[in-house]
Amino acid sequence: MDQLRRSALFGFVLGAFVLGIMSACSTGNPNLSQAESAMQSQNYEQALADLDTAIAQDSSARVEAYKMRADILRQMADSTMAPSKYKRLYRQARAAEDSAVKYDPGVRSDVEAKQELAYSQQYQKGAKAFQTAQRNADSSAFRRAAVHFGAAAATAKDSAAPVLNEAYALLNMERMKQSGSMSRAIPTLERYIDMAGQPDKNAYDILSSLYLKDGETEKAIDLLERAREDLSSRPAYFQLSGSRGLNYSGTVEEGGRSESVEGTVPGRVQLDSEEEVSGTFEKKQEKGTLQIQLYYRGAVVVDTSTTSGSVTLSQNLSEATPLAQLEGRLLNAYNRAGKTETAMTEYRKQIEKNPENVTYRYNYGSMLLNADRYDEAIEQLEKAIELEPGNEKAQYNLGAAYTNKARVIQDSLRTVEDSIATIRDAAVEANRAPTDEEEQAVNELNRKTKILAQKQRTLYKNAIPALERARQQSDSGSSIRKDACRALVTAYVQTNRVEKAREYEECSGMNLDQQGN
Repeated sequence: MDQLRRSALFGFVLGAFVLGIMSACSTGNPNLSQAESAMQSQNYEQALADLDTAIAQDSSARVEAYKMRADILRQMADSTMAPSKYKRLYRQARAAEDSAVKYDPGVRSDVEAKQELAYSQQYQKGAKAFQTAQRNADSSAFRRAAVHFGAAAATAKDSAAPVLNEAYALLNMERMKQSGSMSRAIPTLERYIDMAGQPDKNAYDILSSLYLKDGETEKAIDLLERAREDLSSRPAYFQLSGSRGLNYSGTVEEGGRSESVEGTVPGRVQLDSEEEVSGTFEKKQEKGTLQIQLYYRGAVVVDTSTTSGSVTLSQNLSEATPLAQLEGRLLNAYNRAGKTETAMTEYRKQIEKNPENVTYRYNYGSMLLNADRYDEAIEQLEKAIELEPGNEKAQYNLGAAYTNKARVIQDSLRTVEDSIATIRDAAVEANRAPTDEEEQAVNELNRKTKILAQKQRTLYKNAIPALERARQQSDSGSSIRKDACRALVTAYVQTNRVEKAREYEECSGMNLDQQGN
């Protein structure tokens, strides 16, 4: 499988910062007044106990008590940076506010204003910690970022962005540890995938790789099949971003038509075509940077920016393969799960779409080889070698396809020879000469033997060049080199070149005299 690149940093995604106004709490109930005083003294446990009393004894105080409870829980979290408690306290604060709205829907706007402020503060703290962590290569800062993004997610339960950022922070934190396990981010990534309307392609890639790394092959298959269906259905578009408030204008061409566009970043220009598309954009202000990205099937296929003048992007989308790595990982997962026929069907489809992909050719050819479909295997492996002559594994497997096909002929030769022996033994047992029909049958079988033997020698002869290249290209002492040497000994013996075969005795670990060849 393709490994997660441990040198890469998983960058956070931006979220909207919406500020609200905190409202003052009511002090009509003595328990509420006592709770407020205890909160100001940072005696949080006493404050929560006073609120519990107010809720139990005075139903009219419930709404204000639940709202104040949320304030206290968030203040408790902010007063201690214990990661194990921080997100839990923010989650409890959200639950308290939900209870307040339940008892009095009229406080919804006040509650939502507080939640917007809390969300914005936590998101900004997470972003700041993440940037600090990237700048200083600080795993503890990544941990703080994860905590703050987790608190933001607990506050805005329907917002997917902080959940993804929490996962990225966890991944980077574990990546920087000597004994870290990036699998710790799996539950957070799963939560993000489940809640996001259109999950980020990177999240699909990372989570599926972690599943495969942990041996969760079926989970990887389910996720990758979902990702392929989801991403393949997404339309192409130009994404315009950069300096906030920057105005832009431009022209988009697709499907033989041209359209003028304008707007303010961040902006998006939807496309209908999956063929040749082009866009020319310019910013209207003198200062600032305009960034333009062309998205296709959930991935950026062209990316550029300008600080002055206009810039043009163009791409034939029919030639772009943004899902190639994801589809390759799915094929790998099918192989691991033993779903051979499914995998081979998928490889055929992918090769039709990407005929120059050497990995698909090699993997499909190797699967055909294992399935004893030698002619098809030879075709795919020869194409893989044409695309990448230095691929020693493809060279060896091509040689193996020829030699394995030769061994099948050997089995046919034995069957023919057994038939000849049976005819002759029947005549001997009857103490008579072979009949004309038997002589004719033996002659026909002998003719067939010669044809098969010639085909077998030709196959062994065809195997030799690929096996020689595999031996030459592989590292000394490698298993491929040794296997290639052993196969060369057999091929040279079978083509009546025994002295040549002896040249490979040492690297193959074989002794022809002891082998009886």
